[in-house]
Amino acid sequence: MHLVVGVVLIVAVAVGLLGPARMTKIWAMIARVCYILIILSGVFLIVHAWPHITVLLVVKIILAVALIALAEIGFAKKSKDTATAVAIWVPIALVVVVMVVGLVVSHGFPLVLL
Repeated sequence: MHLVVGVVLIVAVAVGLLGPARMTKIWAMIARVCYILIILSGVFLIVHAWPHITVLLVVKIILAVALIALAEIGFAKKSKDTATAVAIWVPIALVVVVMVVGLVVSHGFPLVLL
C-alpha cells in the first residue's frame, strides 16, 4: 500500500502543480489523503526497518515532512497564481527523492515482487 499510494502522491503533486490553477484544490485534497495513508502505513513499516537502517530512516522521515510542507506551500501559491518555478519543481523533485530513499530503505523489496 505504501508504494502504491506513493505513486498516486507523485501524480497528485505533479498534476496539481503543473496543471491548471482551477484544479489545484482537488489535487491538493487527493495529496492530503495520500499523506494520511502513507503516514499510517509508514508507522506499521517502521517497526521492520528501524533495527536495520536507523539513520537513513530518520533522513526519509525528515524528507517526507519537508515534502508535505513544500507541497502544501506549492499548492497554496498555485491556487493564488503566484507560484514560481521553485515552488512547483522542488516538491515534485522531492517526492521522487523520498520514493527513491524509501526503496533504498526497503532494499528494493516492493520491486522484487514485480
